[in-house]
Amino acid sequence: MLRTLTLLLFLAVVIGSCSPFKIPEYKDFQNLRLESIGLNETTVYMELLYNNPNRIGFQVEHTEADVYVDDVYLGRAYSDTLIKVARKADFAIPLRIKTDMKNLFKNAWSAISSKQVTVRANGTIRAGVGGLFKTIPLAYEGKHELGILAP
Repeated sequence: MLRTLTLLLFLAVVIGSCSPFKIPEYKDFQNLRLESIGLNETTVYMELLYNNPNRIGFQVEHTEADVYVDDVYLGRAYSDTLIKVARKADFAIPLRIKTDMKNLFKNAWSAISSKQVTVRANGTIRAGVGGLFKTIPLAYEGKHELGILAP
């Protein structure tokens, strides 16, 4: 009886101390560069910076998303790098975006002439703890200052 009571008390403390997982917060991007340029396809590299507000660390195994600029399909972003994320720390996800050059040209005038563009990404992230991974949806939309010729 005492053993069962001790076990129940232990489980109540463990369950009560667990807080729900918070989605990492997007902060910024860095190291934007062209990796390869082609007539049909160009590869862009960038790192997305996030903050993990959780009291536990985790791993990101795979990221994949379709990227749109002002509702025009830009290309497919992906990362196959295993990233270890520390608890309550900033981290970066390296991404490569394979762009369709036809759609890139459609966006060129908008990017050059506008003060802002709307960037949208829809996809999945495969993340987990202790070797147990789960695929979770990724949805991002935000306005970015991008105009080159804008006053």
